[in-house]
Amino acid sequence: MLTSVERVLILKGADLLREVGPRHLLRLAEVAIEVELSAGDTIYKEDDPADALYMLVEGRVRLSSAGRPLSEVGPGEAFGTWALVDGSERGQQAEVLEDGVALAVHRDQFYDVAATDLMLLQEVVRALAKRLRALVSERPEAARVEGEGIEKPEALAEPNAPPPPEVAPSSAGATLAAAAVGQPLPEGTEPPPPEPTVPGDPVPVPEPMVPLEPPEPQRGS
Repeated sequence: MLTSVERVLILKGADLLREVGPRHLLRLAEVAIEVELSAGDTIYKEDDPADALYMLVEGRVRLSSAGRPLSEVGPGEAFGTWALVDGSERGQQAEVLEDGVALAVHRDQFYDVAATDLMLLQEVVRALAKRLRALVSERPEAARVEGEGIEKPEALAEPNAPPPPEVAPSSAGATLAAAAVGQPLPEGTEPPPPEPTVPGDPVPVPEPMVPLEPPEPQRGS
């Protein structure tokens, strides 16, 4: 069992969270789940929904697509990171090559923490944007294959595919998560309250209308 300090250090080593301060990672470390990995196991398949990111503590994991190896992940590296910003299919398969341990952070738990710590959310979004720019500019072909969660164009989407079910957010973190993955807010969500008025501010009063006096009759000469 890893201690909170060990979890913070592991999360800090991931490139996605490298710029996040230890104080901001402490709550995230508390909700992370330790996952035992055995060689030959499949952590997730290409058509599985993206619902969590992983930080590898020990062991080795291979990422592949359509049977073609893409990369290998070692200790201190993260994979499945697009799960934070999109809940569609993974687009990759993660297979365990060597026994080990990983820390899993589910998207809903991440946004529960980020809802009260916007610095954490800001740094993660900045890291994701940096990774996406590098991937598209340096390896555009790989970006199409490795881009977890990138939706298909409408022309390529299945015409009869039913829409994914919408789950109504039940907390501030769930609402933030729904907004991040592009899901509409449920019916009944209250709009932002109007700006409060400051006591003592003068209330504008319309000026009274003054009746026009009829012109005086002209006297004959």
